[in-house]
Amino acid sequence: MKDEIQKRILQAIRAIPKGHIRDAVVKETIRCVLYGFLKEQGLRPVPAFRNPRYPEGPVDMVGMNDDHAVEVAFCSNPTIELKDIKSLERVVCEKKIVISFSPNEKKVKMSTFFLKPGIEHIYVYEK
Repeated sequence: MKDEIQKRILQAIRAIPKGHIRDAVVKETIRCVLYGFLKEQGLRPVPAFRNPRYPEGPVDMVGMNDDHAVEVAFCSNPTIELKDIKSLERVVCEKKIVISFSPNEKKVKMSTFFLKPGIEHIYVYEK
């Protein structure tokens, strides 16, 4: 699953004209890719999902099954951010993934200390 998501995100980013690539564009592109991927997997994509019992901000996208249970949750930012980890921790599901896309690989590696057990990481950037 992670490899397929990474591959699709990279393909989508490559299709964006170079002069238009910036963090906000990449983040929204990732959301679009995740939406399509989750639909293909037979899940219901729900953007900006937040557990209403907690004040932490929303995760970028979740995939729900037919029983409205969350199967997978995603957050994306240039680097791994603590707020994303806290938001992911508040979503009850088995699979939690944070996606980073900064061209500064060293900064991304430094931010991996925010990762916690049960939260996977996908780094999508190519030189």
